[in-house]
Amino acid sequence: MINDGIAFNRALQLQPFLELFERLGGNTDRVLRAAHLESFDLSDPATLITGNALYRAEQEMADALGDPYFAARAAAMFVEAGPVFVRESFKASRTLAEFLPRAILEIDRQISNIRYSLKINADSTVILGKRTFNPSAPIIQADAAFVSSWVTLLRLAVAQEFDSSRILIVVQEDAGIPPDLVPKHSIVKQKWNGVKIRFPTEWLQLPLELNWKIPSTRRGEFDDKSRREAIKVWLEIVCHKGISEGSFGMEDLAHRLDVHPKSLQRTFTWLGTSFQKVRDNVRKQKALEVLGRERSMKNEEIAEMLGFSNAAGFSRAFKRWTGVTPTEFRLKL
Repeated sequence: MINDGIAFNRALQLQPFLELFERLGGNTDRVLRAAHLESFDLSDPATLITGNALYRAEQEMADALGDPYFAARAAAMFVEAGPVFVRESFKASRTLAEFLPRAILEIDRQISNIRYSLKINADSTVILGKRTFNPSAPIIQADAAFVSSWVTLLRLAVAQEFDSSRILIVVQEDAGIPPDLVPKHSIVKQKWNGVKIRFPTEWLQLPLELNWKIPSTRRGEFDDKSRREAIKVWLEIVCHKGISEGSFGMEDLAHRLDVHPKSLQRTFTWLGTSFQKVRDNVRKQKALEVLGRERSMKNEEIAEMLGFSNAAGFSRAFKRWTGVTPTEFRLKL
């Protein structure tokens, strides 16, 4: 079942694409702005970004370079180097049969825009990746990256036994898949919100021929103890930035995230909170910062900064937050 809420992902997913884009001379800042992202969003690999932001950034990079196969090539390079997403699965596996189920479970803990599953019968095995949301961003590059990642992994894993003509790919968009990845007859276009990759089950028994050098020490990419708390904190950060620029409502936040306000509302419900509560908390923190730093700033100016219609509304809210008015708070400093 597709969840029409927001799919949150780690900024680490975008790093391989940005690294190649920069090496090819691309303007990263322009791409990030087009995807409603900021440079600070990517300063920590554990930072959250939305599925739509990820997809849009991939498409923007391909368009900027004029390379329809950009995402597929970047994904292949990432897999060839040894992706950190499957570091534990790789360490514990000797055959493809041992590796794939572990890898899918490990990836599922880290990535929310795709829900992975594996179907195995005597003749064929199918890797399924179904999107958990209905994207508003282009999916050509996203689908190509998905296909390229798994086909590259299979090619590396089974080595000499690999035969691309024995692979079948079901995909919604195929324009970003390089013609040298698989034969044209191996690709079937279908109106389905995801990707399927079928290959011979006999490959599962082959030794895992991977020479990856994946770092053994964790770097904090996925260390959050509570996924919900991480998302809530991230939304507060986005709100904080928005409020600093003036009036900020639910539709403003939805626009920044490139999602429908109703999807955003469902996400707040899932978090057990509301936009009003999150914005209230951000306004409180911002007010305390300003009052402590800008002693001469008038209440009217602070009220306008925080999106209140007047100073009286700000004063009432501040007293509700702290038990004192802004003026009384300043006198205690």
